[in-house]
Amino acid sequence: MSTWFKKNTATLLATVAIGVGLLASLQVSALSRKPATPTAVAVVDWIAVTDKVDEWKEMQAQLKKIRDGLVEEESKMQKSLADLKESMGVLPEGSESRRREEDKWILQSLQLQTWQKFRDNKLQSEQALRQVRLYNKIAAAIAKVADRDGWDIVLWDDSRNKQADENRLDAAAELISRRQVLYSRKQTVDITDEIILLMNNEFNAGP
Repeated sequence: MSTWFKKNTATLLATVAIGVGLLASLQVSALSRKPATPTAVAVVDWIAVTDKVDEWKEMQAQLKKIRDGLVEEESKMQKSLADLKESMGVLPEGSESRRREEDKWILQSLQLQTWQKFRDNKLQSEQALRQVRLYNKIAAAIAKVADRDGWDIVLWDDSRNKQADENRLDAAAELISRRQVLYSRKQTVDITDEIILLMNNEFNAGP
């Protein structure tokens, strides 16, 4: 046995003992650690929920009422312009009275154009407002069903009836980049019907 080995035998044995002890400790720690629990994932067909919940139908009815009112108001303004133009036709060319009517017609035309922009903005904002409200309602319903049934994660299932068109590469690329779920087994993970049922029951129950 070499002199170096004789002198360092104690050190080597201590190092081996520490290594064995550390390995045993790691094995015990690994055995005692609780195994990871599988994550429960569900999916929701957001478009189906939007189409089938009673609250969205009510929101759309409200929006239609607003739209119909604006269309009626626009019709009145257009009729006023048409009447004014007709009355201008019987006035002598170049007369003071005709110039006044022409100025009035120009002013009302500008007012109509401004009003039409207001109408378009109002309809867009009303539509967006209702979409945001419905989004919040659906998200809340999903949270309730997930807590009730034990789902850890709920994804928006956009996989149905979505095939990329090889003849429209730009649109296909956009579709592929925005896809969230490629496939889901409906009978086991889809909770769309539960969301629709919960939202309709809560909406029809009233405040």
